[in-house]
Amino acid sequence: MSFFGGSPTNNVDKRRYERLTLSIKQTVLERAHYRCQKCSRKFRGDIQPHFEHINGSLKDNRPINLRALCQQCFKLVEKKENRKGMLGNMRNTFEGIFGR
Repeated sequence: MSFFGGSPTNNVDKRRYERLTLSIKQTVLERAHYRCQKCSRKFRGDIQPHFEHINGSLKDNRPINLRALCQQCFKLVEKKENRKGMLGNMRNTFEGIFGR
């Protein structure tokens, strides 16, 4: 089984999910009923969605790996979101253990 969920009999085209396209965003928003998936605030003109990568890979833009958040909720994960990946995960772990 691959990182993107494919298996030898069910391959997933990784290139399809390398970019966060408008159609992927639309799929995530429809699944979330156009609401923040943390606080349930409804998205509208002044409240725009931001997208969190759940598994930490910024290249994995499968809808199942994305969560629609309002700006306030995204601020709570933004620092972590910008530092995801192997080194970012290690850094976050050490900060959790030793503090800043």
